[in-house]
Amino acid sequence: MSWNEAIKKELGSCGKDVFIGHNTIFTNPSEVHLSDRVRIDPFCLITTGLKVGSNVQICSHAVLGGGSQHTITMGDWTFIGYGSKLFCASEDYSGDFGAVNEFWGDNKIYRGDITFENYSGVASDVIVMPGITLPEGCTIGAKSFVYHPDLLEWSIFMGNPLQFHKRRTCISS
Repeated sequence: MSWNEAIKKELGSCGKDVFIGHNTIFTNPSEVHLSDRVRIDPFCLITTGLKVGSNVQICSHAVLGGGSQHTITMGDWTFIGYGSKLFCASEDYSGDFGAVNEFWGDNKIYRGDITFENYSGVASDVIVMPGITLPEGCTIGAKSFVYHPDLLEWSIFMGNPLQFHKRRTCISS
């Protein structure tokens, strides 16, 4: 596999041992700040600001969306699994607030940054909604829907509806 070395020059900052796959799209590359030992696999779409610690992987086909006014922050030793989608902005689809689509109407939009504290992450095909913080050591199981902020440190949550699964071994010390 080859890596896209040219895109690194467009980023806000880029540490050592950073690997970015071809066909990864950054709509706001100057708002992307990567520390050391970061890997972003091919075919990712990143439309938000992104601040990434060290020893981080974002797997192929991840979507990090919500616009340049929002930021996804990932601490050290964090990860995003294959095909997961993180949204810093999401519209209300009930019809109670007007037409669906901010571009054409005046719909209500839920907004909020997303934060992954150290040692946290999401498995494959997870959806994370605006304003969520994953506490230190918190992981989310595959195919889960993260819509509420009631998450615990060093725990595993999974499902839709999202539920506590079990405690996780603390590896940070």
